[in-house]
Amino acid sequence: MGTEREGKLLLSMGWPIIVSMLVQALYNIVDSVFVSRLSTLDAASLTRILGDLYTPGIETTIGDKALNALSTVNPLQMLMISVAVGTSVGMNSLISRRLGEKRFADANRAAANGLVLLMLSAAFFTVVGLTLSSAFLNWQDTDPIVRLFGTEYMSICLSLSVGIFLSCGIERIMTAQGRTLVAMMMQLTGAVTNIVLDRVFVLGLGPIPAMGVTGAAIATVVGQFASMTLAIIMLATSKSEVQLKRSDFRVSGQTVREIYSVGVPSILMQAVGTVMYLGMNGVLKGLGEYHAKTLDPSINYVDAYKSAFGTYFRLQSVIFMPVFGLNNAAMSILGYNYGARNKKRFLRAYGLLTLYCALFMVAGTAVFELFAPELMLLFAVSPFTYGVTITAIRTIAWGFICAAICIAMGTVYGATDTGIYGTITSLMRQLVVLLPTAILMAVTTHSIEAVWWAFPIAELVTLLLSAALTRNLYKKKIRPLDGLPQTDKKEWTNP
Repeated sequence: MGTEREGKLLLSMGWPIIVSMLVQALYNIVDSVFVSRLSTLDAASLTRILGDLYTPGIETTIGDKALNALSTVNPLQMLMISVAVGTSVGMNSLISRRLGEKRFADANRAAANGLVLLMLSAAFFTVVGLTLSSAFLNWQDTDPIVRLFGTEYMSICLSLSVGIFLSCGIERIMTAQGRTLVAMMMQLTGAVTNIVLDRVFVLGLGPIPAMGVTGAAIATVVGQFASMTLAIIMLATSKSEVQLKRSDFRVSGQTVREIYSVGVPSILMQAVGTVMYLGMNGVLKGLGEYHAKTLDPSINYVDAYKSAFGTYFRLQSVIFMPVFGLNNAAMSILGYNYGARNKKRFLRAYGLLTLYCALFMVAGTAVFELFAPELMLLFAVSPFTYGVTITAIRTIAWGFICAAICIAMGTVYGATDTGIYGTITSLMRQLVVLLPTAILMAVTTHSIEAVWWAFPIAELVTLLLSAALTRNLYKKKIRPLDGLPQTDKKEWTNP
């Protein structure tokens, strides 16, 4: 990471992560595709899944309700993943910086302590999943079928979350060393397992009965445990710069603080998405209830609007995964060269990262604008939900390019131990601008189309703020990399 050409290194490290994250995003879409097709099941299967809630004719709307349930639960899943990814990002940043400084014992301690923190986090979400799932769904929706589906999905995914925490942490240990191909194998194992089992458990196959949304949750956690199992085997048997010993797992307060100095801002930055999602669900629910009173009473506007948002969110994850994959690779490259005080390589890697991210998003915007109707054919939803989702996809896509450039800037923040800037920009994008704008649009126009425009507006404002913060970061931390103060030369040349 200190000598290879930056563009070649970024792509060679990034493509395995991109592939694995694309498959990861696809299995989230596959979950939605299969649960939306519950309408294809016969009355006996639906009665077994719904119990007393089954009524003749429910087939026409059950796909919307299943997608609404996944959309309702998604904020809690996002919170769980934000803790897993944020802690892992803190590990990644610290490990890569210590490797760049040739402080190998500290790198080992960072990896081991990070795994301990991830296990404790998994225990917390297990308790949440077992005790609060029903209360959360009762708070979020009034439809009994949405509550049933959401409670089943949330309780299973959160209470068995140890798989995603450990696999995420070990993947970042490998990524910090530039071993992204190994990380790709881990993610692919879990994603492919989930995709295959979705078909079997959701709609049934052979002797296995259809389990609906519960089957989607089971497929998800089995895939995560498969990924975790491979990750533990790879960590224990592979030869790498990070070699863990039992003593490394002894918790060090200094190491924990260094992990969370980057990890907490990253967690907060991603956890803001949970608040945003909850807020948007509230806006869409309120607007849907208003339209149910003032427009066609035969249409369930709440199911349609929340399902449209959830479906868009899953589809856009495929568009964003190449950007996130490149940024994951860049985190290690930038962190290594920042630790090695190599300013030229740092700036070249950042410039190429920004260029690649922007190009990916130009292509993603074109796909959403041109092929939204074809993408929606994947889902078995009502005609009204179909039209609303197409409008959402095409409108929100106009903010993609601004978002990609901001994400690249956020990677620089993490690599330079300035994660607080990422928190600020995330708050601006998802709370300070987005939610108030969405509420304003809903209250003043009563138009779902106007609500979708809140997203591009928030991305543009955030880009302007990110540019100002990055300029300030350059002056404080990157420009001084030109040379070393006299008193620091011994430390850096003979660590």
